[in-house]
Amino acid sequence: MIIDRKLNETLPKAAFDVGPLCELTATIGTPTYVKAALDFAKQITGASFISMFCQGDRDHPLLVGTACSLGQRRAEKAAKGYERYSTNDKNAALLAGASGLGDFLTIQHAASIKDFTYRRDCYEQPGISARVSLIRRTQTFGLSVSLYSSAKDGAFSPQMHDPATAVLGLLLATTERHVAFSLKGNTWQGQDIQTRLAVSFPDLTKREREVAAMTIKGRTASEIAGILGLAETTIITHRKKAYKRMNVRSLRQLMATI
Repeated sequence: MIIDRKLNETLPKAAFDVGPLCELTATIGTPTYVKAALDFAKQITGASFISMFCQGDRDHPLLVGTACSLGQRRAEKAAKGYERYSTNDKNAALLAGASGLGDFLTIQHAASIKDFTYRRDCYEQPGISARVSLIRRTQTFGLSVSLYSSAKDGAFSPQMHDPATAVLGLLLATTERHVAFSLKGNTWQGQDIQTRLAVSFPDLTKREREVAAMTIKGRTASEIAGILGLAETTIITHRKKAYKRMNVRSLRQLMATI
């Protein structure tokens, strides 16, 4: 089974216990948040894995965090596999904005994945049976939260899809806050440059942020033009405007801003 659809309706309603919810929100912005999010989701859905990815710079999804109740090495193996084969995964395209803005629900079973190496590295070796994800794409960023069932437990039942979606809706909101707090507190280990620029230089346009972020990551104007599908002269113009808004005159000064 592989399902992906845009959510044009409100998320399924759910009543969450106050105690576990307070325990979860208390960890926002701390290193224990991802594990707390899995503990919260597991009580309701039985999920054994969780992963969170952010997309800002268009190059590839950035891992916010991952956890597994069966051993952290399994979670890390699955996350590395996803990063390696992200071009094979619909979630990465949704994070990058390929289907526009909004919230998207995807459900994927290991048995339905045709690509052998992707299925092996991301599902079979870590011991994952199925994944249910909620992806949010806005004008400035993409964020996804995914819950996974273990191979031992089998795929999520159809009756669990609505509860899982409700949990993911809550976790998407708390994860967004977690990323914001962690970026401001400089505790997040990832380096989502475009998100950092959005926090530090809110006057930059979306295109100027993209160009500045890719410039910081060492891409030439020609390379950026190829990625964004624009003329090289247009990229140079956006870069000049970004430099002016950020009050920098060189790549060295630009690098010093993050």
